[in-house]
Amino acid sequence: MRLKRIFRYGLAVGLAVGLAALTGGCFKMAVPDSKPAPVILWPAPPEIPRISFVNAVSQQADLGIADGVVKGFLKYLLGKPVTPMVGPHGVAVDAEGRLYVVDNFLKKVHVYDRQGGKYNLLPEKGDGFVSPIGIAIDDKRGRIYVTDSVQAVVRIFAKGEAEQVAEIKSGGMDRPTGLAVNAVADELLVVDTLHSSIQRYSLADHSLKGVIGLEGSEAGQFHSPTDIAVGPTGMIYVTDALNFRVQVLSPEGKFLRSFGGAGDGPGYFSRPKGLALDGDGNIYVVDALFDNVQVFNAGGELLMAFGKPGQKPGEFWSPSGIFIDRHNTIYVSDSYNKRVQIFQYLKGGELP
Repeated sequence: MRLKRIFRYGLAVGLAVGLAALTGGCFKMAVPDSKPAPVILWPAPPEIPRISFVNAVSQQADLGIADGVVKGFLKYLLGKPVTPMVGPHGVAVDAEGRLYVVDNFLKKVHVYDRQGGKYNLLPEKGDGFVSPIGIAIDDKRGRIYVTDSVQAVVRIFAKGEAEQVAEIKSGGMDRPTGLAVNAVADELLVVDTLHSSIQRYSLADHSLKGVIGLEGSEAGQFHSPTDIAVGPTGMIYVTDALNFRVQVLSPEGKFLRSFGGAGDGPGYFSRPKGLALDGDGNIYVVDALFDNVQVFNAGGELLMAFGKPGQKPGEFWSPSGIFIDRHNTIYVSDSYNKRVQIFQYLKGGELP
């Protein structure tokens, strides 16, 4: 049996290398043809459109990423399948346009390099995580931060590196989940859901600088917060999940205002999770029970919502994370549908 595997491996390598030589090393495995994305707009016509559906991603081919000839033939002949998403949660995009998706089920981070046409996993080898949840990127220093909730640790990777380079365990973290980079204050903010607080770490040396909040329902207090985002001026936005609200804090962590409440109507929350801000300061809040994303202005007034329960494009099944890049492209982890859906904020209603 062992000799058969060795022979099969040798045959795969020989065929792959031979084909690469014949094609000058430029041949790539074909990416399956994909159907054009359906045109879905929110709000629906005749209203002015503000959000459009772009794509749904569950594996590298959905982004037009193909394996090189050697890698592709090895995977094919050795029976190694592609690695689709299974339990997407945290999501982020770096300055180079790479898409990172935390997969809580696979205990890995999918990395889709659309510009370079490459796909890989973090960590590349071994088990890596136990319960990964959130992700944040410090583009200035080239670092990737991922919370490992059950292990009560933030694992650190360097861009371009396949394995962990450092970790943060100080400050008494118990259940780290959401996290965000505050470039204005040069801090990493980590949500501790179990302790109902936010820990502030220096991005320079990862030392603990302080803790924001404690458990309660008063202004500035939290009850099982889940996610955090930072605006361009350093303002902090927190999904205060079991208080069914979003709290807005100053860059120093002082309470400014909140919006939302428990309910099943527009502008209320049932199971709020991820949140993000677009380039105009609008606040997007994912609700896993409503299966939608509600959009509020900077003052906390509801503007609109998009998505509904289902499995079709533009529909969600227990969504969790959200990220909005500098092009106002919106990425939503559609967890139980095992995909990330991509949308575009249209600002004044112009179609892409």
